[in-house]
Amino acid sequence: MIEIFRHDIVIVGGGCAGIRAAIAAVEASPGVSVAMVSKVYPMRSHTVSAEGGAAAVARDDDNFEMHGFDTVKGSDFLGDQDVIQYFVQEAPKELIRLEHWGCPWSRNDDGTVATRASAA
Repeated sequence: MIEIFRHDIVIVGGGCAGIRAAIAAVEASPGVSVAMVSKVYPMRSHTVSAEGGAAAVARDDDNFEMHGFDTVKGSDFLGDQDVIQYFVQEAPKELIRLEHWGCPWSRNDDGTVATRASAA
């Protein structure tokens, strides 16, 4: 017998972006039914595969333009560039929010979240 599940929202992806989207959906509508679907085990998500690093302008040697270009290039130029621009501007705030929520980032020796230049 096949069991069918019904949800109001289905999020594809179990990394930080997917988890954050699920949290935002429930914050906006507490009674909403949210499902997350991932082709990999959650601890093997893209975020974790990036060694716990984060994609946000959080270092002096980075800037919004470089992060935006890396993101556009990483999407093979198929990403919505207005959405990417918004994402790049909001990412540092989300990094701090996830930090306050206890996200297990890789850390520098001084305790700050480890970030690095993208290789897109």
